[in-house]
Amino acid sequence: MKIRIAKKAGFCMGVRRAVNLVLSALNQGKYPIYTYGPLIHNPQTLELLNKLGVKIIRDLKDDFPSGVCIIRAHGIPPQEKEELSKKHEILDGTCPRVLKVQALAKKAISEGKEVVIIGDKEHAEIKGILGVLQNKGYVVSSFEDLKNLPGLKNYVILSQTTQDEKLFKTLSQAILEKYPQGEIINTICKATEVRQNEVRNLSKISSSIIVIGGKFSANTNRLAEIAKKEGKKVYLIEKPEEIPLEEIKKNGIVGITAGASTPNWLINEVVDFLKSHTSKFYLFLKSFSFLSFLHSFNLVLLFWGFLNFTHPFNPKNFLLLCSLFSFLMLKYNLENLQNLTSFEFYYSIKAIFIKKHEKLIKFILPLFSLFCIISSILYNPKVLALFIVLLILNQFLFRSILYFIIEPLIFTILILFFYPLFNLLSFLIFLQTLFILIFLRLYFESIYSQTDGFLPSNFLFSLFGYKEERLYKLMLFLIFLGALLTLPFIYVKKTYIILLLLWIFAYKLYIFSKNRPLGQIIYLENLSFLLPFTFNLLSILLSYV
Repeated sequence: MKIRIAKKAGFCMGVRRAVNLVLSALNQGKYPIYTYGPLIHNPQTLELLNKLGVKIIRDLKDDFPSGVCIIRAHGIPPQEKEELSKKHEILDGTCPRVLKVQALAKKAISEGKEVVIIGDKEHAEIKGILGVLQNKGYVVSSFEDLKNLPGLKNYVILSQTTQDEKLFKTLSQAILEKYPQGEIINTICKATEVRQNEVRNLSKISSSIIVIGGKFSANTNRLAEIAKKEGKKVYLIEKPEEIPLEEIKKNGIVGITAGASTPNWLINEVVDFLKSHTSKFYLFLKSFSFLSFLHSFNLVLLFWGFLNFTHPFNPKNFLLLCSLFSFLMLKYNLENLQNLTSFEFYYSIKAIFIKKHEKLIKFILPLFSLFCIISSILYNPKVLALFIVLLILNQFLFRSILYFIIEPLIFTILILFFYPLFNLLSFLIFLQTLFILIFLRLYFESIYSQTDGFLPSNFLFSLFGYKEERLYKLMLFLIFLGALLTLPFIYVKKTYIILLLLWIFAYKLYIFSKNRPLGQIIYLENLSFLLPFTFNLLSILLSYV
């Protein structure tokens, strides 16, 4: 069975913006925090918000203490917003595209025109637009509603931003034929149109379609309807457990898409559920990453590469590398257990994995502790003392915003402890490895920022106000600096200029991450192995040149 994922699915820009407002409020400690009505039509995200202490105001009569109230992406009538502002600080999460529709409706009324809106009468967005119009507009959901329209003369036709493109064109043309003096303004969000077209294209190459989203989400149901019209078997699900696995395994190609209120972490869960039951290679990659082999090998390969570049081969270094690897396995797996609750909010498939394999992880901890003690004593007893200090330092910084520097800090301490005397070559190689470690940290944060979850405050990302573009700019700047730092090698050892290849690979990782491929988080994580592995390989090759 093959899986094809829509390129554009999950959170739209408006929903992501509203969720980021909640994230920022949480990070700034603005309590109590409320949303006026459910923030999005996704029960799992609403459950996470509730766990974080974000409450829902369902009625203006609800008696809640004063706090911060976030307006959801659909928008609300201005009268209700004004009423809320009397008691709460308002953070307006109304989608800019919805605000544009409201502005067009308001302008039309001010010009003496009537307004017809094609959309779902009970949808929050429509209620917000009607509030702007002071309920003077007309809503058309089907051909049946055309009978109830008065004799329209000077009017405009607008659309709910998540309306089906074909239905909008059909209904608006029918209205125009009946009342010729109107103007059609297509206010369907471009993202909605793209998603709907993608479902049609996905249906052409898939045996069946899985649509992920809330059962009460209008745009999610619309995606399912489009796939059904294309003649495909459709599975509309809210969580992976609802997938009839044995039935769907019989399909050659399964297409996956998701509604605008579906977070990427839920798409990851569905893909993980299918892949875990159909691909042994995927299971290997997942275990390699979640049991911390990936992160441990990344740092060990960089340290080993530094030794290859700067110091002659010493068989005893094998013991040092073993002790370092054991220490890192202990460090990262201990963090996994400590981070379990945090993972539930942004990396649910890792949280599920850790819960399932908790006994194995608790077995790994003493095992690698023993390996670390034995290999450290055999190499140099002082190394054991160093690792104990590093573990204490790691725990001290663990919940701090400074935690993002822990890998570069550990690496720096290791180098200064074992090889305090630097020449120009070792200094340049040290800077290269340091920049790679910082880049990898940013790369991982860029991947996790795409889950649409609620990231912990010890992420560097939180300092950027959870704005991805700032994170990507920093990654690009780091790639530029890293590439620039390869130029001095021309004056030291010309063959080392090949290290520029590392930053070409780093740029490739940057592009992969920025393209936001859905459901590929395990593959994206494991791609990080490319940089340390290449660095180590080059160190072996160049040491013989």
